Amino acid sequence: MSARFVPVARMEDLPEGGRLRVEVEGQRISLFHTEGEVHAILDTCPHKKTAPLIRGTLDGAAIKCPNHGFRFDLKTGTCNVSDELATRVFPVRFSEGEILIGLPVEAG
Repeated sequence: MSARFVPVARMEDLPEGGRLRVEVEGQRISLFHTEGEVHAILDTCPHKKTAPLIRGTLDGAAIKCPNHGFRFDLKTGTCNVSDELATRVFPVRFSEGEILIGLPVEAG
């Protein structure tokens, strides 16, 4: 599936170790800058939709849900409890100091 990349923030808004929530086309997406990389992940826990992952504990390249401690890999979205609880991740690119995330292009 192809993606279209949209700017969501500037790099200076997301220092190493930082996190930032953005809303893009009705989706809450959390950005995490950890271990020299920027990751974008859907901000709601698949187990409990009201749990915002941005409030979780950063654990290397993973985030632990603040409600149940489920751990989500920021690169793949996989969950340590069950593959069925994987969450969505978005590809990230950079251009002229901006952070861009890839949104799916609907076929049609």
